[in-house]
Amino acid sequence: MKGLALVVSSATLFGMAGCGSGNGSGDGSKKADSASCTAYKKYGDLSGKKISTYTPWIDQEGDATVKAFNEFANCTGAKVAHEGSRDMAAQLPVRVKAGSAPDVAIMPQLGMIKNMVATGKVKDVPAKAAANVKKYYSKDWQDYSTLDGKLVSIPVDANAKSFIWYSPKAFKEKGYKVPTTWDEMMDLTKKIADDNKGDTSVKPWSVGLEGGADSGWPGTDWLEDAVLRFTDADTYNKWVGHTIPFNDPKILAAFKEIGKILKDPAYVNGGFGDIQSIASTAWQDAGTPLVDGKGYLMHMALFYQSNYQTANPDIKIAKDGDVWAFPMPSKDAQHKSMIGGGDFAIAFSDKPEVQKFEEFLSSPEYANARAKAMTGWITANTGLDEKNLKPIDKLAYESLTAEGTTFRFDASDMMPAEVGTGSFWKQMIAYFAQNKSEQQVLDAVEESWPSDVK
Repeated sequence: MKGLALVVSSATLFGMAGCGSGNGSGDGSKKADSASCTAYKKYGDLSGKKISTYTPWIDQEGDATVKAFNEFANCTGAKVAHEGSRDMAAQLPVRVKAGSAPDVAIMPQLGMIKNMVATGKVKDVPAKAAANVKKYYSKDWQDYSTLDGKLVSIPVDANAKSFIWYSPKAFKEKGYKVPTTWDEMMDLTKKIADDNKGDTSVKPWSVGLEGGADSGWPGTDWLEDAVLRFTDADTYNKWVGHTIPFNDPKILAAFKEIGKILKDPAYVNGGFGDIQSIASTAWQDAGTPLVDGKGYLMHMALFYQSNYQTANPDIKIAKDGDVWAFPMPSKDAQHKSMIGGGDFAIAFSDKPEVQKFEEFLSSPEYANARAKAMTGWITANTGLDEKNLKPIDKLAYESLTAEGTTFRFDASDMMPAEVGTGSFWKQMIAYFAQNKSEQQVLDAVEESWPSDVK
C-alpha cells in the first residue's frame, strides 16, 4: 500500500507461531478442542500434509498471519509454513523461474498476479474456493480476481481509503454536522472558514503530501476519489487503463472540483501555513490539527488510526471521541464509492491439501481468525463477524461491503510505475509547490505515459 514504510525480510524460519519475524509454521501437532474446530471439519484430516506460504507480511502483520494459519493447522493437522518478506515482488518471480515457488503466495499487486499467471505456473482456483469468492465477495472484488474471464486469485484482505477524518468533540462544540453529500461538505467547509476568519492559523482542511521518496501519494488519492465521484466507474476504469488520456476533459473537470478546496487559501492548510505548505507538510502529521484545534477535516485512509495511536495513546478514536471519520461523500447521498486496495492469493500447487487451504483463505473461518489476531485489519469478505473488529475497522468494513457501493482499486497503484509512483506523485507536489494548474498537472502526467503502453 502506497505511503507506508517497508521493512525487508527474506529469511525463512520454521518454528513456533508468533515469533517476532512474522515467519513461522503451524505444525498441527496441538489439535484445538472439538468445539472450536467445528467449522473446520469440512477440510478433513490433513495430518502430516505440508503447505508452504509466501506473503508480504512481517513483524506484527506476520505474527497475526501465523496465528490465523494456525487455526487451520491445529484443526486439520496440516503443517502450514509461513514466510514473510517485503521483497517478495522481486523474489517471487525468481523462485518461480527456478522451480521453487511456494504452494501459495499472497500479493498486493494485481499487475504482479497478471505476470505470474502469464508464466503458466499458477494453478486454477479450486471449485469450492471459487464458490466462496462468489458467495462472500461483491462483483467488483470478483472482477479484480478475474483475468481474461477466468478467476485466477482469491481476495484475502482489503484497505479502505476514501475517508474524511474529523473531531467529533470539535463538531459537537461548534454544532457542525457530518455531511452526506458533496455540496453539504462544501457548505460545511465554507461555514468553518467563516467561523474562523479572525484566526488565520485555523482552516477547515489540513493536508500533507511530504513523505520522503513517497512524497505526493496523498494528492493522488484526492484526485482518484474525485474522478470516481464526478465521472463514473467506467470512466475511472478507462482512465486507469489509459483508453482515455490522463488529461481527458472529464478528469480535468473532476480535478477542478477538488481544486475548489485545495487551492483556496481560506480553506487550507490548517495548522501548517499557506497553500504551498501542503507540499512540504508530512502526511504523517496532517491529522495533528484536528486534535490541536487548528484544523477540522483531513482526507486520509483509515490506516491513519495508527498515526494517532503512536502520537498519543490517549487520543480517543470513536464516534464521540477526539477523532473519527466518515466516508467521503458523493454528489448524492445514495451514491457510495470507495477507493482502496487489497491482497490476493494465488497457488502454484494443486495438491489436495493446498486446495483445501485455498478454500480456507476464501472462507469466513480465515476472515474471522485473521481479524481476531490483529486490529487494524479488514477484509471485503461478507462472512466476517463484525464483532471481531474494533469500531474504526468496522467502519471501514461496512463501507467496503455496503450494498450498492462502487469499489475501485487505487488508480496510481494500477498505472505503469513511471506514472503511478512517478510522474503522478511528482506532479501532485508541483500542483502546490510550483502552483501548477490542474491542466498543467494532467498534461505533464499524460506526456510521461510510457509509449509502449499508450
